[in-house]
Amino acid sequence: MDIIDISMVISPEMPTYKGIIERKPAIEVTNTIDRGSNESRLSILYHTGTHVDAPFHMLSQGKTIDLYPLHHFEGKALVLELLNLEKIEAENLLPHEAKIATIDFLLFKTDNSAQKLHPKKFVFLGESGARFLSKKILKGVGIDSLGIERDQPHHPTHRLLLEKDILIYEGLVLSHVISGFYWFSGYPLNIKSADGSPIRALLRTISNEK
Repeated sequence: MDIIDISMVISPEMPTYKGIIERKPAIEVTNTIDRGSNESRLSILYHTGTHVDAPFHMLSQGKTIDLYPLHHFEGKALVLELLNLEKIEAENLLPHEAKIATIDFLLFKTDNSAQKLHPKKFVFLGESGARFLSKKILKGVGIDSLGIERDQPHHPTHRLLLEKDILIYEGLVLSHVISGFYWFSGYPLNIKSADGSPIRALLRTISNEK
């Protein structure tokens, strides 16, 4: 069984949502070895880098990330490659409906993985696509960009999924991953009342079904 890391490296130079500088993490050296030990402090938004969105991120009465059992953050996943699209809508998902019915997590590999797009023009999940998935039994939906939607008024994609306890995984690194079935894990930090959390997202290879 191979383990594939699909997480972004955290550093002050890492890319952020739409290139917003204020979203970059800060790493401060607070102690050095000549004083006994090396110690550093990390300051990071819950939604910077590879992370998971809890319902409370977009819903005033939504659940926070600490209220979910650990098994909600792992399960069978499908990495679905959808290329040459500006956004993913229901019509793009319908041909894959039978496969989607067998999984816990759907992870989109798009042209975002080629890193040829402007940071503000990333491929995203459209409202009809989110509505389609909201009717499925899923634990999570992920994408290879730092946002699952792009400037949509009232955030319908987030709301449709999060209202059904379908968590959203953003900032996945899938450029080195081929489409197919995997075992996914993306555990959050155990932060009380958090609207999201950075994660270490991993895929484990399983027998690849057709």
